[in-house]
Amino acid sequence: MVVQDLRNGARLLRTTRSISALALLALALGIGASVAIFSVVDTVLLKPLSFPGADRLLAIYEKNPAQHRFNLSVAGANFYQWQRQSRAVEAMAAIADTRMNLTAGPNGHLAAEELKAERVSAGLFPLLGVQPIVGRVFLPEEDQIGRANFALLGYSLWQRRFGGDPAIAGKTIRLVAGWQQAAAVPSQSYTVVGVLPAGFSVLTPDVDIFVPLGLAATDRRRMLTVIGRLKPGTGIAQARVEFETIGDGLERADPALDRGWRPSLFLLKSELVGDVRQPLLVLLAAVGLLLVIACANVANLLLARGAGRRREIAIRLALGAGRGRIARQLITESLVLAAAGGVLGVGLARAAVALVARLAGSVIPRLGEAGLDLRILLFALAVTLLAGILSGAAPAIQTSDFHVYEGLAEGGRGGTMGQAGRALRNTLVVVEIGVALVVLIGAGLLLRSFVRLRAAHCGFDPHGVLTFRVPLAGGRNFSRERAAAFFDRLTDEIAGLAGVRSVGAVSSLPLAGLGTGSTFAADGRPLPPVGERPMGLARYVTRGYFSTMRIPLLDGRVFTAAETLQSQLDCVVNQTLARRLWPGSNPLGGRLAVLDFNPPKVCEIVGVVGDIKPDRIQNDDWPTFYMSHRQVPSPVMVMVVRTAGPPMAVAPAIQRAVRRLDPDQPIADLRTMDDVVDRAVSGSRIDTMLLTVFGLISFALAAVGIYAVVSYDVGARIHEIGIRMALGAEHRHVLRLVLGQVARLAALGIALGLVAAFALTRLMTSMLYGVHPRDFFTYAAISLILGAVALVAGYLPSRRALALDPVAALRHE
Repeated sequence: MVVQDLRNGARLLRTTRSISALALLALALGIGASVAIFSVVDTVLLKPLSFPGADRLLAIYEKNPAQHRFNLSVAGANFYQWQRQSRAVEAMAAIADTRMNLTAGPNGHLAAEELKAERVSAGLFPLLGVQPIVGRVFLPEEDQIGRANFALLGYSLWQRRFGGDPAIAGKTIRLVAGWQQAAAVPSQSYTVVGVLPAGFSVLTPDVDIFVPLGLAATDRRRMLTVIGRLKPGTGIAQARVEFETIGDGLERADPALDRGWRPSLFLLKSELVGDVRQPLLVLLAAVGLLLVIACANVANLLLARGAGRRREIAIRLALGAGRGRIARQLITESLVLAAAGGVLGVGLARAAVALVARLAGSVIPRLGEAGLDLRILLFALAVTLLAGILSGAAPAIQTSDFHVYEGLAEGGRGGTMGQAGRALRNTLVVVEIGVALVVLIGAGLLLRSFVRLRAAHCGFDPHGVLTFRVPLAGGRNFSRERAAAFFDRLTDEIAGLAGVRSVGAVSSLPLAGLGTGSTFAADGRPLPPVGERPMGLARYVTRGYFSTMRIPLLDGRVFTAAETLQSQLDCVVNQTLARRLWPGSNPLGGRLAVLDFNPPKVCEIVGVVGDIKPDRIQNDDWPTFYMSHRQVPSPVMVMVVRTAGPPMAVAPAIQRAVRRLDPDQPIADLRTMDDVVDRAVSGSRIDTMLLTVFGLISFALAAVGIYAVVSYDVGARIHEIGIRMALGAEHRHVLRLVLGQVARLAALGIALGLVAAFALTRLMTSMLYGVHPRDFFTYAAISLILGAVALVAGYLPSRRALALDPVAALRHE
């Protein structure tokens, strides 16, 4: 009997091709989108990390609530104290992100390249249960000051630079570190001890090389991220209580280092997810609503198809078939349709996951692991069954009110089944309109937010600017004098190139991260207690930086050639810092004490510039002070070059200029400032794009649903329309009759959608910039557009009724 129902379902797919095609398309879109987004959510939020016992792994930071500083790096001295004192955490390891220059490989013939590196304590890999694919990991005795000249290669670097050499372990490579690293790792020759598996990362993706931490137990710099593993049976709440106690003890023992600072513990997985959890859940909810619209659409199409089978169903009931048997057949036919739509949907999902991974792989963590594995295919099966049951439920329910005699009689269109069916179809249309409105309003809010975000003033002009990092190697370029001289020469070389308007350099690029921070105070005033001192951003710049970036000078002057290593320290501050320390007065001539130097550096304020965004456009401005690179040289600078034409056109000439100065000097991150800005808003752009796509699909499905219902109703009421026209009804009266029904359905759907959107969009608050989650303009505009499209969708089939000859309409059955 089931086999017979399946055959009937397959036959109907062939015999009702137009309805089946629309239904298949709706189901494929709904199922495909649901499966694709669930695959991403499963990978990022649900699937455990690939490390053994990943549910017990912690990421541990330090925080200072009084200074509004959270999830910051850990002091080395505190890390070692935590290791000794903690009983809730059975193992701990530390990581410090850095950069290193690869100058030569085992054969001595490789070009210079800057590598993304991590200094790690020897216990990291045993803690994570990671085994190398070649060689071994670090030994405890190798994680010592003066002995840390060993290296583990990342898989990508091993393949890219060493051709996957299986005998790489034991060979020597040449690595040159910057100033801070050189103090801990004096040797430039590193012995490769192993190669880590492909895809290995902890918190920072795509690390090229790992070297031992080699950090003294008394190191007071806050530069570490700590990874820990809870003891079995110990919860994170218990560990937090213990670490709070340890933090109290450390503050009493060393208030100069730890006053106001406390440990901050998170599960490693939640830390990896970061800010993407809410956007992913919003997208998952959106595709769930899209699936509801698709099912309602298909149900309406099946109701329309079922109306043409009234006589068949009446005959079968008259011959003794039970209503349950008829309902089961209708559900089975719907499941056959859903199965075909599910197969198409899985194909669409596979392509969609690949597309999302390509677009958002650098924004969403672990996205490269997403795919259609067995878990996702089981989810797809469940969604397909649910869609089939939901789509077939409406036609099946309709049979409960079916009158056999009306179905057998000629002209039985207006009977009970017709009225009940019309009410059910209208209800489904209202649901489609309401749900589509919710998705569209969410997309509209994100779209308006993204437009404002993209148009927000960053404090500088990014257009026509090329940027790249220049990480000075240690060794011959290591001294302060040589660093200052090198960047002076490089600036002069680039300034003389054709197509270059101006050039400058900065230690940390805007919108690329907070970079170096430092506590500060107004010189001559009483110092706030340790732990309560204000935190600002320190930037070291060349004199052409402000003009190249077009950062406005508000008062005073910027740096000149007069600043040297021997002259009085000058500094330029931004508006936020000036207001913080000198509210209501002119800061020029004031003296700023930069407290994190030993001893603190005191500089005279010679200028005030506008605020710029250091990391995210959405974030508040930070107090920032600028010092001349000629007075406080930095080993790593980011060059900014404003060009007369396309910025990338001068890139080859710039690379040749760097090689002329030093053939072994690498450059990295060659890109335009427009690319930097785009990356800063890429997460918002992807969220907006995906939700907008879902909104447009919902919009189209709702319009198709309205068209299908009105088209069927017009066909069912041709006889009635003929009578009205024969009795003298004008075209406008007939049009008002049809469109009045559409207007009522649209109004009810929009009203319900507005209520739902009003309740749900508040969950998007953290995703919006410069737009209220209940923005009147968005709500009103989307409602008017959806209402207008509903009327258009109803008007198109109404034209057929207006073109009817009344005599022909009276004869129609």
